[in-house]
Amino acid sequence: MRRVILVLVLSAVGTWGLFADKAVGGFYIDQSVQASNIPLGVQLVTQFSYRVPLMKSAGILWESTKIDFGVINTLSPAYELAGVFVDVEPIAFFDLALTAQFTGYFNSLGFGLVDLPGYAAAFDNASLSGLTQSNAAGYMLVAAPTLKVAFGPFAALDTFSATYFHVGDGNGYFFERIANCALSKSDYELSNQLYGLVTIVPGLRAGLNDSVLIVPASGYLSHRVAGVGVFTKKLTEKLSLYSALMLGTFLADRYNQYTLYVGGQLGITLAL
Repeated sequence: MRRVILVLVLSAVGTWGLFADKAVGGFYIDQSVQASNIPLGVQLVTQFSYRVPLMKSAGILWESTKIDFGVINTLSPAYELAGVFVDVEPIAFFDLALTAQFTGYFNSLGFGLVDLPGYAAAFDNASLSGLTQSNAAGYMLVAAPTLKVAFGPFAALDTFSATYFHVGDGNGYFFERIANCALSKSDYELSNQLYGLVTIVPGLRAGLNDSVLIVPASGYLSHRVAGVGVFTKKLTEKLSLYSALMLGTFLADRYNQYTLYVGGQLGITLAL
């Protein structure tokens, strides 16, 4: 039977900006391609933002402080997300990102919204391929605080995310393709991404990632560990390249326990 192509958000994999340089105000464009094998798929993420530095004081705690706000679009074969975001970094070791997006699930390529009878419904590839898929709309709200620390070549980042989904009229259940789980059409999921990294050479970091997803209403849990490598390169004064590669497995997951996981991201940031 035809496998359903799914799509991943590599949340927090853009750790290339873990400890940014001195904040420089102005307009920025960031565009990246993200892909993985679980879920199997690819997506294009585009952000257009304006940055306002917060502190004029020198020192590692204050030079990177800023507010970024703008618009974001995520496009995949299964859905499109479009909305606004604000990311506030009041001190170098903490920031808070807030995002509000309209969600569109479309069936033109055969990967539309799949209704489920409940949390316990099967959502493996074989089960999904036999279910009706349709177009639908809704919205998504995300709050994601991040803590960051660095000591010499060592760095760590921990992002906790709370994501609320509202699909259609909010009644019933659906297969949430981003996190690969079953949700109510008015529901939320919690996730935590922990990275520990060490600088190998300037521009290249490597380390470990621990990722946990929980759906409080159903008790669903997915836990993944992976090795991660992050590469950054400043191509010109205003253009930067970044990439990340992850390789690991799931310690706990309804369908993918101990299955090989591969994920990656490639992107550019342009200061206008």
